[in-house]
Amino acid sequence: MEFKPVTISAIEELLPFAKACHTRSCDYTPGNLVMWARFMDYRYAIENGTLFIRCKSQHDMESSAFLAPIGSMPMVESLRMLQEHCCEKGENLRLTAVPEEIYTVLHAALPDHQATTLDNWSDYIYSAASLATLKGKALNKKRNRYNKFIAENPIHNYSRCTADDIKDIVRFLASNRDCQNNREDNMRCYEQWQCIATVRNLTLYSQHAGILRVDGKIAAFTLGEIFGDTLYVHIEKADHSIAGASEAINRMFVSDMLAEHPGIIYVNREEDLGDPGLRQVKRAYNPTMMLHRYEMLPPEEE
Repeated sequence: MEFKPVTISAIEELLPFAKACHTRSCDYTPGNLVMWARFMDYRYAIENGTLFIRCKSQHDMESSAFLAPIGSMPMVESLRMLQEHCCEKGENLRLTAVPEEIYTVLHAALPDHQATTLDNWSDYIYSAASLATLKGKALNKKRNRYNKFIAENPIHNYSRCTADDIKDIVRFLASNRDCQNNREDNMRCYEQWQCIATVRNLTLYSQHAGILRVDGKIAAFTLGEIFGDTLYVHIEKADHSIAGASEAINRMFVSDMLAEHPGIIYVNREEDLGDPGLRQVKRAYNPTMMLHRYEMLPPEEE
């Protein structure tokens, strides 16, 4: 099996697998794979109609691991192929970011492997209808902040992003970043710079992006992908000096996507990575469920 780096040019090959994937985990979306390719060292191989992805372990970033294979091969056969590959390389087969939706299948195929919960890596899954309306007592604070934004910023405009917006968005993201260097061993710094890189490549493949302006200036920006019944929000950045801008872009974007894609039921706003502030924000939106992930370790590493 020959593993190649995940790059933008790989998206055409990755898309069919994302569309056929039976999990709402963000790890298998092309946008996520490309955005985090260098940080997680994502590499892929396609054999017998099945996608294999090698990466850093989310449990131990110094170790290599694999995502669960997805594709036409039965899971038992695809895992056997991975085991043979690892044996040839003198490695143990370690699986990372295993979504709980398919954990049972993997455990049946690898009964000797032990599961470890990946703290801080659970995806937050929300009701799309709830985020589009902000109705209900649980979202009262979010609704109030949205209303505050509307009241204080009568001259605002939400629109889909086009190629003409790219330069403005890049300037907005660059001026609002917290990190001032490009150290790729720093997750936050890497994420901020990759947001800019993603926007610069906005027209190269099908992503959905929204932009919110106040008095003509960008107040917030968001970007995501849609697969099956789920909208995956990969990027959401707002000018925090404008009260309610984050709530406004979230509500307007989800509402916009629902209007065009009425089959959307859920919104995946991804993980909090253990950041207390991010965790508080994500919990405040009242998630419908948490999609937990696991590391599956071979007996030799228990």
